[in-house]
Amino acid sequence: MGWEAGTGLGTTGEGIVIPVESKLRPKGMGIAFKGFKEKTEQSKLEARRRGEVVSDDEEVKPRKKKGDQQQKKSDAWKRPKKVKVKVEHKTYEQIVAEAGEEPASSNIGQIIDATGRTPREVASIADISLSSWTPSTDPTRIPEVRHNLRLIADACRTDLDGLAREAKALEERKKWIVQEDARLKKKVADEADLIARMQQVTLVVDEINSQAKELASVYEASLDVFSPHFSKLLTQFALEFDQYKLDEIVVAAITPIVRRTIAQWNPLQDPFGLVSTFRSWKQALKVNVVDETPKTQVDIYGARAAPPPILVEKPMTPFESLLWNVWLPKIRTCINNDWEPTDPHPAVKLYETWSTFLPPFVRDNMLDQLILPKVHKAVADWNPRRDSVSLQTLVFPWLPHLGLRVEDVMGDARRKVKSLLRSWTAKDEVPKDLGVWREVFDPTDWDNMILKNVIPKLGALLRDEFRINPRNQDMKPLERVISWTNLIRPSIFSQLLESEFFPKWLDVLHIWLIQPKVSFEEVAQWYSFWKGSFPESVQTMPDVARGFTRGLQLMNKAIELGPDAPTKLPRPDLRAEQVAASAAAAAKHSTPPVIARPARVQEITFRSIVEDFASLHNLLFMPAGRAHEKSRMPLFRVSSTVGGKGGLLVYIQDDAVWAPDGDEYRAITLEDMVLRANR
Repeated sequence: MGWEAGTGLGTTGEGIVIPVESKLRPKGMGIAFKGFKEKTEQSKLEARRRGEVVSDDEEVKPRKKKGDQQQKKSDAWKRPKKVKVKVEHKTYEQIVAEAGEEPASSNIGQIIDATGRTPREVASIADISLSSWTPSTDPTRIPEVRHNLRLIADACRTDLDGLAREAKALEERKKWIVQEDARLKKKVADEADLIARMQQVTLVVDEINSQAKELASVYEASLDVFSPHFSKLLTQFALEFDQYKLDEIVVAAITPIVRRTIAQWNPLQDPFGLVSTFRSWKQALKVNVVDETPKTQVDIYGARAAPPPILVEKPMTPFESLLWNVWLPKIRTCINNDWEPTDPHPAVKLYETWSTFLPPFVRDNMLDQLILPKVHKAVADWNPRRDSVSLQTLVFPWLPHLGLRVEDVMGDARRKVKSLLRSWTAKDEVPKDLGVWREVFDPTDWDNMILKNVIPKLGALLRDEFRINPRNQDMKPLERVISWTNLIRPSIFSQLLESEFFPKWLDVLHIWLIQPKVSFEEVAQWYSFWKGSFPESVQTMPDVARGFTRGLQLMNKAIELGPDAPTKLPRPDLRAEQVAASAAAAAKHSTPPVIARPARVQEITFRSIVEDFASLHNLLFMPAGRAHEKSRMPLFRVSSTVGGKGGLLVYIQDDAVWAPDGDEYRAITLEDMVLRANR
């Protein structure tokens, strides 16, 4: 560090020269006791060297005991005690080995030991140090020479340590050079292999370019001639294909021919054009390739959480650009100008053929911008009296492909169906294909729509236009009603017949049975005729079966009375019997029974319980089409007639039925609702 013997420490030599010494304070003396100074000789010499004035009498020496002086004089003749210093000798090889690496052999040649009287040859320098002979072993002799030797030994040891470190560094450098040489050789070999592969790729690309130029002059060119070249690029040069984006070369080669082919292509007549060829080149064109970016996780308070994805707008691939700029305009022209939603199958076939192959943004554009606007307009303009196609023909073929868009299309279609039923009259036939829409609607919504728009019209048809005349029977009104069997819930349909058909039928039967010369055989045939007029599914309905059973009971009663039947056979009052049966059932059942919902399983709500309870007592629970003034809850009419007249107006709130009580509405039980509705 720049220090020289005989000079002070520091760059300018202002530091101490002699090492720091300690001075023992005499026994029994404190600090500065009786003028005792603790300054050592070393500190005095250093002070004088710096130019300070120091007195020799500065220190007051303590008195020495007489016995101590005598003991020191008596020990003066004795030799000083020898202090044995253990010296450890190390060879150069040991020092280098301790430095971390085994050094190479020195190879210094023959070594002669000339320290003794006669020279001798030794194996190593270390053997010289093993000699026990020294010129002098007295440590008190020639101290200057011994000091100089120590300085020389220290300097040699320092040089030896430096040489050992340098040898270790050279060994490390040698290893690094060997590794670097191997790496560079491998890199040169890889570069040479890469150059060779790039030359082969260039040859294939040149073949593709020459093939594209030849096909440019051919009128009816085929894309199949490119398949061997594209396959060769993918199989033999897959790494280079992705690394150097060779799909740009593929798309550039086929674009002129694709433009000419699409210009002559009619997508609606031939939806499979080009798609089979493109599918075979799917890997070469990089169709729908997903960029799989590894998801990193971040520690959030000790938990692993994936950061939100970063939305980055990616540019189109060459093939996506080809589809967007060449293929999609042709599709847009054909759909806008040549396709009609009333004949959806060509467009549906085209979409099904290409949807799994197209990129998502191209497929969505085709559906949202080209197809669905025309479908929406066709549904909005659809008129059952004017259009020859049904509504489901416009809508149903697209349902498997709409996904989350289905509610937009089906919402318009449901509104059209409701409008159709509102404008329907009892003299018209059942709307064509109306049954297929039953599964589209929620069962409750369907029943409410039928109760509001169809049941009153069918009830009026039976009440006003249907007459029972055994001599000249007109069955058309009843046939029109029966044609609705599969579209109306059985409980509602049976109530319709029980309230509008059977009272008339039983009255005619009673009149016939009280005639003086009645023929029971003719009555039985007439009964069989009417029962056979209904389908088996209608005959098994509880209310319908009960009506015919009531007719049999009336016939049996007339047979029992015989000649007294004209005077003693009571006229059947089906209305009064229904009221009595409802009152008895209400008294018997303290809690409303739960009836299985039709069509599909639903969540059981209090409204469904009220509807089922009303149906159990031959009552209709129909929307009134208005709301209560204060609560703003929708009102419902509970009535035994399908005409919507009479009955009881109620609304449902907080799992209770509220009915009018004077000027206010109060909560009532379901039994009270049935009794008040039958008054």
